[in-house]
Amino acid sequence: MSSLQIKKGKYYAVIDFKDKEGKRKQKWISTGLDAKNNKRKAEQILNDLIAEYSDTDYIEPSKCLFCDFLKEWVELNKPKLQITTYEGYCHMLEKHIYPYFKSKGLKLSKLKPIDIQRYYSDKINEGLSPNTVIKHHGIIRTSLKYAVKTNLIKENVADLVDKPKRERYHASYYTLEELNDLFSVIKGTKLETVVLLASYYGLRRSEILGLKWDAIDFNKKTITICTKVVRGKDSNGKLAAIPQDKMKSETSRRILPLCDTISDYLTKLLELQKENVRFMGDCYNHKYDGYICVNVNGDLINPDYITDAFGKLLEKNGLRHIRFHDLRHSCASLLVSLGYSMKDIQEWLGHADYTLTANTYSHIDMSEKFKMVNSIGENLSF
Repeated sequence: MSSLQIKKGKYYAVIDFKDKEGKRKQKWISTGLDAKNNKRKAEQILNDLIAEYSDTDYIEPSKCLFCDFLKEWVELNKPKLQITTYEGYCHMLEKHIYPYFKSKGLKLSKLKPIDIQRYYSDKINEGLSPNTVIKHHGIIRTSLKYAVKTNLIKENVADLVDKPKRERYHASYYTLEELNDLFSVIKGTKLETVVLLASYYGLRRSEILGLKWDAIDFNKKTITICTKVVRGKDSNGKLAAIPQDKMKSETSRRILPLCDTISDYLTKLLELQKENVRFMGDCYNHKYDGYICVNVNGDLINPDYITDAFGKLLEKNGLRHIRFHDLRHSCASLLVSLGYSMKDIQEWLGHADYTLTANTYSHIDMSEKFKMVNSIGENLSF
């Protein structure tokens, strides 16, 4: 039975309660009140604590730090996450979330909405974009949801926080003239294949690297997007190119027509790879036989190499800087200018959500808007 006890001149509330497994437990909680002349106040505190602990699902406050819990949660979920998602979580955790909350020494059980709100504010003041901080909010909120589900805490305090307002993303892209300038400088380089496929088909980096020869049907003139290669870590913990059969979404799996230009290019590339196999002999790496984007010795092209080498190639040749991923946007902008619908472009790019396509690319082509305003001018008089 719960009661008041005096210890070293102070009132303590001794609470009897059931833990989440239904076992009886007893807990001593200091009221902070001197034993002299404070009995009524102590009784009120006792009654409040009894009401709080009367819930048989009461959760004992966890002693672990919030940052340590979050790190453990990421590792527990690793088997369910795509490699790129897991790597993204680790990056956010190691560079931002973990060191911040570690320095605060905040326990999971003591975490308050204001603590998370301050984190968001501090990170934005450091220069992170609101969209990036929203990603941090996602991992924090989801981990705390798990903590509630597993009876580590009673409520998800992240639900009580105002997350930053998302900024609308404006894609960067090359014009048709800039793309042709780019094509003139990639010929004969290791980037030739990946740049052509990104520009002609708007493929993601991972989709390009995941292409296999059996996905190319030279007779039916089709190219099937069904595998990918992502940036990850090998068994030794080193960064490496990791093949994956699981695509980003079901809509990422798609069949596109093979144009004559790319068909001719790939035919020549296939013959060149066969020559490389003969030339390299025993030095050729047959582990990745069947992949299109391999080096002379058969190794998969590393995703990080593409990103780094592409930026250096642009700088070396005096071309405007864009990211490699912006070639995907360049393809989409070209399709918009040619008059194709957002629904067509969505299916071409493999977007799961039509809204994403419309929000990202609807502002690109101004020609139709000029036609609209000219029509208004022709029909109104001032």
